[in-house]
Amino acid sequence: MATINTDIAQKIDIIVREDNTATISLNITDSSGSAFDLTGYSVKFVVENNSGEVLFNLSNESSDGITNPADGTGTLDSTGKCIIKIEASETSLIPGTYKHKLVLINSGVSTQTWMYGKFKVNKD
Repeated sequence: MATINTDIAQKIDIIVREDNTATISLNITDSSGSAFDLTGYSVKFVVENNSGEVLFNLSNESSDGITNPADGTGTLDSTGKCIIKIEASETSLIPGTYKHKLVLINSGVSTQTWMYGKFKVNKD
């Protein structure tokens, strides 16, 4: 029997320190290794507890935590690059292990999870 796998998500665990900022620089590529064109995409980074309750949600809309490294705006481009800036207020969680995901949304066309995994907060 043949299998078709449309799950492109990569499991990547993230470790941060309680009450500290963290910056994650991403270079998103397609299956051939070329830069993924993020023009027109909404990008969301979500951290949830084990019950699925959203603890914080960042996006490139209004430059709310996800920005283009070239100009600091939320307008992403064809380079496939973006920066996730997690503020200290967002890491002021009870130390422990949560879960995260990075979702790319092309309005009316597609929604794809590109990254997921554990989001561990170490005690400061």
